Amino acid sequence: MSSETTSKKTIWAIIATALLSFCGILSETSMNVTFSHLSEVFGLELGVLQWVTTAYLLAVAVTITTSATLKQNFKERHIFFASVAFFITGSLIAIASQQFGIMILGRVLQGMGTGVAMPLMFNIIAERIPRQKMGFYMGMGGLIMGLAPAFGPTYGGFMIARFDWQWIFIAILPVALLALIIGAIFIENSPASAEKRPFNWFDFILLAIALSSALLAVSSLEAGQLNWTYLLVFILALLAFIWRSSKEENPFLDIKLLTNPLILFGLLPFAIFQFSNLSANFVIPNFLTMSLGLGSSLAGFSLLPGTLIGTFTEPFFGKLYDDKGPRLSLYWGNAIFTLALVLLSFFTSSLLLWSITLIYIVFTIGRNMAFNNTMAAVMNEMPREKSADITAIFQMIQQFAGALGTAISAVVVDSAASVSQGSQYVFMILLVLVLANFLFYKIMFSHFKD
Repeated sequence: MSSETTSKKTIWAIIATALLSFCGILSETSMNVTFSHLSEVFGLELGVLQWVTTAYLLAVAVTITTSATLKQNFKERHIFFASVAFFITGSLIAIASQQFGIMILGRVLQGMGTGVAMPLMFNIIAERIPRQKMGFYMGMGGLIMGLAPAFGPTYGGFMIARFDWQWIFIAILPVALLALIIGAIFIENSPASAEKRPFNWFDFILLAIALSSALLAVSSLEAGQLNWTYLLVFILALLAFIWRSSKEENPFLDIKLLTNPLILFGLLPFAIFQFSNLSANFVIPNFLTMSLGLGSSLAGFSLLPGTLIGTFTEPFFGKLYDDKGPRLSLYWGNAIFTLALVLLSFFTSSLLLWSITLIYIVFTIGRNMAFNNTMAAVMNEMPREKSADITAIFQMIQQFAGALGTAISAVVVDSAASVSQGSQYVFMILLVLVLANFLFYKIMFSHFKD
């Protein structure tokens, strides 16, 4: 779309896909607080119940890899309806399940629906929004999706305290149906692609094995010991996928894009922001409960003001990107993020609930100022026909950076002499990574056209 205006149908299409993504993320974050209850319902240990989340994340990550091929071969309306069908079917199966295995099947289908909807939203923005307005609409989509992790634990805790666990999924269904209605009315198809991309099942299976084994290897870290079998399978499958992709003229996922320094050095800060965000979200509540002796509700509340403020300011930061260009929001966002980590790193032993709450507001503002704008900056510099592959790569890495952040933080905290010391170590690791972002941004900007 080359015009300077944005149609109302495009805006509503973004809202529809963002709402469906919101449903998926809410179902993920709300289930994390139900494990103790589910252990009584199904008679299973917490280690087995983790598959409620792990299976979902695996399905999201694997499905995201198909988004570029889906975009090339199918119309947007068909892709959207498929995502809604996967999510609603998965929700109904989970609601009706009496056995844990059936519930996991439902979670996989929910994950597939989310894994289709998220890249579709970013592809609609990349292809239909004028480039000088891309930051604002990235922020608007991020606002809708960002409300899910903000309210997820509170929503899950509220529902599980008052109703059966199935009501977590039942209450989400009206939002998914609303997304379906909006999408059915407003989503338009782009002109058909001149060149279809064959769906290479062998490449897909290789990448699915690589992603699955990587996530399982990361999950094994939370038990304090790396599963070397999963790691070896990941390395072999990934190398095989890279080798095949480098030989193919029209690969399943254009991994060769990572040889472009602009994309690679934009992807690294993007991954570090997500790694840091999930690490802090794990460490801070545990620090407050285990070091300061606060209740879990107060510990969870410490993150809520920052998450809400950060979420509602995303469109503003996107507008800042549109008006002032990427350098201001990326460098200043990373600087504010760095300030928050300096405070967390050097004053860990002095932190109290109120100070952590305030610092986390700064933390989230800095992160949100730069996070989605980093992806927008990369996509603005690349041809639109590469948008689907870039979106798939960024969204895929986002899933694993978050999983890796949680797992490594758990290992570091568990290995330290105390939770307070372990928390400080995690904050220092994050500080070093975020300082490296300044170098990554410098290299990325050096490859800009202007």
